[in-house]
Amino acid sequence: MKNIRFLLLLFPALLPAQSDSTRLDTLRAVTISATRLPANANTSPLAVSALEGRYIREAQPQLTLQESLATVPGVFMLNDANFAQDLRIAIRGFGARAAFGIRGIKLLLDGIPESAPDGQAQLDNLDLATVGRIEVLRGASSGLYGNASGGVISISSMPAPEQQSGYVRLAGGRFGFRQLHAAGGGSFKKNGFRLSVSHLGLDGYRAHAAMRSTLANGQWTWAPDSSRQFKILLNYVNSPRADDPGALTLAQVGDDRRAAAATNLRYDAGESVQQGRIGLAYEKKWRKNQRLRLRGYSTWRDFENRLPFQNGGQAAFQRWFAGGGAQYDVEQKNWRFSSGVDLDRQADQRQRYDNLDGARGTQSLDQQETYTSAGLYTLAEWTPAPRWTISGGGRVDLVRLAVDDFFESDGLQSGHSDYRRVSPWGGLVLRLNRRLQAYANASTNFETPTLAELSARPDNSGGFNEALRPQRTLSAEIGLRGQWPLGFAWEVAGFRAVTRDELSPYELVDFPGRTFYRNAGETLRAGLELALRWLPVRGLELGLNYTRAAFTYRQYETPAGNFSGRMLPGLPQDWGMAEVQYRHARSGIFSRVQWRYSGRFFADDANAVPVDAYALVNLRLGYSRRHLEIFLGADNVFGAGYFNNIRLNAGGGRFYEPGSGAWFFGGVAWRAE
Repeated sequence: MKNIRFLLLLFPALLPAQSDSTRLDTLRAVTISATRLPANANTSPLAVSALEGRYIREAQPQLTLQESLATVPGVFMLNDANFAQDLRIAIRGFGARAAFGIRGIKLLLDGIPESAPDGQAQLDNLDLATVGRIEVLRGASSGLYGNASGGVISISSMPAPEQQSGYVRLAGGRFGFRQLHAAGGGSFKKNGFRLSVSHLGLDGYRAHAAMRSTLANGQWTWAPDSSRQFKILLNYVNSPRADDPGALTLAQVGDDRRAAAATNLRYDAGESVQQGRIGLAYEKKWRKNQRLRLRGYSTWRDFENRLPFQNGGQAAFQRWFAGGGAQYDVEQKNWRFSSGVDLDRQADQRQRYDNLDGARGTQSLDQQETYTSAGLYTLAEWTPAPRWTISGGGRVDLVRLAVDDFFESDGLQSGHSDYRRVSPWGGLVLRLNRRLQAYANASTNFETPTLAELSARPDNSGGFNEALRPQRTLSAEIGLRGQWPLGFAWEVAGFRAVTRDELSPYELVDFPGRTFYRNAGETLRAGLELALRWLPVRGLELGLNYTRAAFTYRQYETPAGNFSGRMLPGLPQDWGMAEVQYRHARSGIFSRVQWRYSGRFFADDANAVPVDAYALVNLRLGYSRRHLEIFLGADNVFGAGYFNNIRLNAGGGRFYEPGSGAWFFGGVAWRAE
């Protein structure tokens, strides 16, 4: 701890100051669009945070969102090193159940859903080098976005540059990390464009943990006048290799924490994926108080996965999901109103084969799974007096899940389920004075099982697991925001959410690495979030966030036992981050020291397998002027022993995926204008 305190003091002292800040805009007077009815962050009745582009990109490895989202209170993450499983993100406890990809959280990219309609999202097509802004809505929001909206992460790409420019970035580091990013763009007449390509490679800290990925993005904007804008967005990813080293027992970790699980090596566990997307957006304004927004998109995904067992151990699907939406906004002196519609459809052609030591064997499943949804929503905001703002709205969702079984040898399991959900919400903001605001809201959330979760049947047959039901949540929060002189701002928020039929993951010994799901009776999520930001002198910025929460099963009984009163696995009671940044205006030298803490949590429903608390220290140091950036970085500087991921309710005691020791990287970037 003495070394940590010394570094925190040393880095700011090395450099004079500058006023430019790159950090979290949770507490600044910025406009948030993730609320669908754009709102000032300091007057919104919802808990919202924003991260600006330079903080996301500058001197970062640009591998996962964990690099940036750790600065947002209420957000807890695991598994940023296993690219076959993807980063697991939880917002106020929602999303922690994900075995791979993101669950329970709505993910948007440039206003277009990156989450599939069934609620599953992957991040393998996200190029952090192109991100201009991230907004996080912390709290249940089905009244805004429908299914699987326990929180919202809205990502915006950098806009087209105003003049022709080019950019090249090279980075490399320990464990075989290498990265090349190139981008170019410009504006002419009433058009703007931006194109980029990135190639990533990593051998990994553990054996059998390598990944390769190439990403391409394109953007074209046409604004014939100040009242209209049309945009085309293109995205493509080819990731031919993402190995899965698997989880170990505690004894195996003690023998060799860098080893891969023997079955993962035998069956060549991992995945490959290709995905392409096109998005269209149109916006029309009338007289500054009316606006129409239209969007449409189409995404295809070709995916193959090898799991570490034989029977049904290779899975593949060809996914297509598409949709569109319209939203009409009206704004008057003291009220605003918005209404819209979302239409989305997803079709997964899923196959399963035996895994013969990495080779494809006999087919055991062939079915088409579809998810169709239609949502109609209305939002309103009224300011009856200067100090009061009342907000609210509601949404109606119609959902159909269906499966067509084409594999007749084990019988036909075709069928469908229909759901109708009404999701109201309401909020209130009270401006106590010019620098102090109180807010409160109540909302609902529903979440259907994803198609992958429904098709994961413990008997390994086709069709859907008909025992799974959607989970339903009622939540409330209250908060206080303040802005004081001398650059000091703060926010505190308390939340409480009760969920019925919680979708809970578990594994079976016969299918290591494969996750199944069941409904828990009732769960409680309650907690307190704190965020502080202070600019004591020009160029120096101090940040702190802390979350204290209790995530518990109120009612949950399974054949394995009664777990009522136990903590939800994979979620600590407390976690947080402290950060010091400094930047020199004239020289362009900058530095950042970050301390991250995760409290103790459990790996299983019975709370019999504890995972120890840990703390990590990360450093960034660099030089940035108009045309040149040089940077060095280090994660886990002091080599703390920790687990990068925990497989929840794993079979055979295989819970643990060890994290790396100290990881060093560096790079250089050049910009031409």
